[in-house]
Amino acid sequence: MKKDNSSKLIWVFYLVYYLLYLAVLNRELPNYLGTKDQAVVISLFVVYPVLMATERLISRVIPKFIYLYFILQLGIITWLVLIPNDPADQDYFINLVLPLCGQAIWNLNVKIGKYFVVAFSLFCFITMILYYPQSDGISFGLTYVAGCILVSVLSAATIRSINARQKTQELLEELKIANQKLKDYALQIEGLAVAEERNRLARELHDSVTQIIFSLTLSAQAARILIERDLTRAKSELDNMQELAQSALAEMRTLIQELHPHSITDGGLIPALRQLIAKRQENNGVAIDLRLQGNHRLPENIEAELYRIVQEALSNVAKHSQADHAIVSLNMEVENRIVLEIEDSGIGFDPKTIKSLPGHLGLTSMEERVRAIGGILALDSQPGKGTRLKVEITLKQEVENG
Repeated sequence: MKKDNSSKLIWVFYLVYYLLYLAVLNRELPNYLGTKDQAVVISLFVVYPVLMATERLISRVIPKFIYLYFILQLGIITWLVLIPNDPADQDYFINLVLPLCGQAIWNLNVKIGKYFVVAFSLFCFITMILYYPQSDGISFGLTYVAGCILVSVLSAATIRSINARQKTQELLEELKIANQKLKDYALQIEGLAVAEERNRLARELHDSVTQIIFSLTLSAQAARILIERDLTRAKSELDNMQELAQSALAEMRTLIQELHPHSITDGGLIPALRQLIAKRQENNGVAIDLRLQGNHRLPENIEAELYRIVQEALSNVAKHSQADHAIVSLNMEVENRIVLEIEDSGIGFDPKTIKSLPGHLGLTSMEERVRAIGGILALDSQPGKGTRLKVEITLKQEVENG
């Protein structure tokens, strides 16, 4: 994989390369001024930095130009070394190989880049062995090999740092996108919850308040007809109208309380359940026992969902079960686990077919609520044997004592 050399850090390396080139130029060029090789040396000293400055631009158009670039630069360095001069100065030209090591690491994949660094190191070592006595040649050669390795390691470390930074930035961008998606999903779920609550309210209004108002309308029509014919019966219809109006008012108050149960926020789940059960017994005539084990305050979202589940379950008991007795059990004494059960003595049903029947969308709503708080819902019912609903929730952390 080709290294990403678009980072500004690469210019730090190129600045070092140019400084190194100027050091070689300052030391070696004066030795050739006024000699027959002056023009050649000056030309080579001009071509070297020009190639180094244009290599990156040309490689963008011709990717394989980098290989020709290395050959040309090594040729320039070899030519400079071979031009006769004071042998004591010839080793200094080998400094021009060091930038090539860094460029190999920056511009080639890892494996090929290492091969080129090894080749450049061998070039330096062999050149020094050929130009100097054995002991001096080995010393000079090893020095330049160490320089090649140092430049290569620094370049590789810088590239890894740049790549790591880029990956971190990419991960941050992905996290931002994921976070935005989660926010969008949360809004969608909230919208679905609101829609489900509206549907539930519509069913409640249709099944209770709407029927009462319809009966109230019939009683009003009957009273209007009877008022001139039979005052006694007209009075009875008016009394019935008053009872129906009071019943409708009670139903509306119950629905309003269920839509926004302040008792959950103020006192917790248990007081809210007691109030809900009292209202249900008063309005529906079903005896309901509340059995409690523990008195913990739960996370707000769990309390709200458990309240809605009990609310929906008791609504189903009143509408469909024909039961005269129900039991709501809440066990909070098991460590990090909540168990809620709603059981009735009604006619029961077949769980496999009940979801497809009209008027039983509440069961689906309860399943969604249980999933939302990471719980498990189990339903046990048979025709003629009542219904038992069980919800188990495993808490992620210790709940606070109420």
